[in-house]
Amino acid sequence: MRVEIKFKPENKGAILPFNYNYDVYSELINKIGISSPDVAEMTKTTPSDYFTFSRIMVRSRKLIPEKGIKILSDDVCLYVSSFMPDVIRAIVEGFMDNPVMTIEDVRLFVEKVKVLKEPEFKEGSLLSTLSPIVVRTIKLEEDRMKIWDLYPTDSLFHEKLRKIMLMRYSELVGEMPRDKEFTLEVIKHKPVRIKVRDVFYRGSLMVFRYYGSEEILKFGYENGFGDKTRFGFGMVKVIDEGGKQTSQEQVQEAKL
Repeated sequence: MRVEIKFKPENKGAILPFNYNYDVYSELINKIGISSPDVAEMTKTTPSDYFTFSRIMVRSRKLIPEKGIKILSDDVCLYVSSFMPDVIRAIVEGFMDNPVMTIEDVRLFVEKVKVLKEPEFKEGSLLSTLSPIVVRTIKLEEDRMKIWDLYPTDSLFHEKLRKIMLMRYSELVGEMPRDKEFTLEVIKHKPVRIKVRDVFYRGSLMVFRYYGSEEILKFGYENGFGDKTRFGFGMVKVIDEGGKQTSQEQVQEAKL
């Protein structure tokens, strides 16, 4: 289940910090807690990722070095998604009771909440990230174990992503998918680095085609691809190729 939440900034020209993921995560947990403390406790205290969210979409903006993103548009947008409808309902009800999201000193007021229709999933679906996909592994370096972030150009990326998705699916759904195999055909990607509290995560904004298990595709759409989706990583959208544009034109227009 996925919702689009539109916000109006309290002040014109407000500047969002570049690294706002943890603030958004905390706000979503707080909103869940307002309407459903039990669901909030589950999402906050277990290691599983029960939801994901997009980057904050700002149609018109200006990047201010060392400060953040200056909002020039009248509103901004956030997408939130979960395979558990109860999580999304709790977030929406929490925003209805307290319709404000605070990111450092920026206050954003809810204008509209819209439930989005699930897209059509098919073999070779064209997907674009709404937040970067994080894939991590552990490597031995100078007799020490070190967490290593992988990019699509790394040989381990696809193998590790498959293991992560199977593990997350089995943890949250309670069983393994019938079809466990899938591949990504990466068309373009852009590396990014985001700080969540005191930890830097390196991920990839991507446009790719997905082939294989429809169960994992649907789960990835609802709950995110890769690691740490609760911190705003791994959200994707399905690019509609049924319109007048050609597939190549849509790929070129997909923003990273």
